[in-house]
Amino acid sequence: MQCGKLLAPLIKSAIGFLVIEFNLTEELQELLKTVSASVIDRKLKREKKRYRLKGISTTKKGTLLKSQIPIRVCFDRDERKPGFFQGDTVSHCGVRAKGQFLQSLVLTCVGCGWTEPRSLLNNAHRWVKENVAEIKANLPFPMLGIDSDNGGEFINHQLFDWCIQNEVKFTRGRPYRKNDNCFVEQKNGDVVRKTVGYARFEGEKAQKALAEVYRYLTPLLNYWYPTLRLIAKEKLPSGRYKKIYEKVAKTPCQRLLESSDVSPESKDELRRRAADLNPVELKRAMDEARDRLLKLSVIEPNIPSTQVS
Repeated sequence: MQCGKLLAPLIKSAIGFLVIEFNLTEELQELLKTVSASVIDRKLKREKKRYRLKGISTTKKGTLLKSQIPIRVCFDRDERKPGFFQGDTVSHCGVRAKGQFLQSLVLTCVGCGWTEPRSLLNNAHRWVKENVAEIKANLPFPMLGIDSDNGGEFINHQLFDWCIQNEVKFTRGRPYRKNDNCFVEQKNGDVVRKTVGYARFEGEKAQKALAEVYRYLTPLLNYWYPTLRLIAKEKLPSGRYKKIYEKVAKTPCQRLLESSDVSPESKDELRRRAADLNPVELKRAMDEARDRLLKLSVIEPNIPSTQVS
């Protein structure tokens, strides 16, 4: 459900794949190449309204190690380069935050927007640490730091000790200040909720199905889906702030290739991985994986059908 400003450049960059997949005529190709963001938004307005959903929060504070983990209010200019990540978890509990249910771990890079979602059986310390380690090992560029909220799934000895051993800077935001983690909070909705919704998922079978969805979604997010990055805030005479975004939407991969902070070896690896990807095949595989996942959702009493579909 991309907005027009993001969908327009995505269509233009993937037009070669779309022509082959849908056998587009030359007339349709020209229309797609020249369609504006406002036209896209008007055409999709009704469809987007059908899929608007809401959920509940299950974040619980962590009481361990807080005095040893520094608080970060904002990222300095030299820390807005690729490698510094914000982390958060998203609960797949439906409308009832009881019992055991799946969690999604989301890490997003502050400097380039690179996003890595992972499925967890629950929010046990072990799963969070192991998945963070797996993400670091498979990134095409170095992980320099992690910033999280005050949830117990992050503020624990397992992740804290791993960060020290691997020379990854570990910080946390202020309690009850979601704006301190704004980069990843945005991805919770745009990546997780818009992909799998607010249904309840339980058990290993559902966890593997969710992992399959993210296996196809991750390369789409990082190599094909463009985003608009916030670059500045301007205080107006009224006292309110005006947000200033990039003029041209770019993918995280594009930002990494343009960055002077990324090594030539990492850029070569990015190009190699990108050359092996077909966005149409990835999207189809992701939709099929999502359909399999949704069949495993737990239907609870007094939940509207649209909440789990």
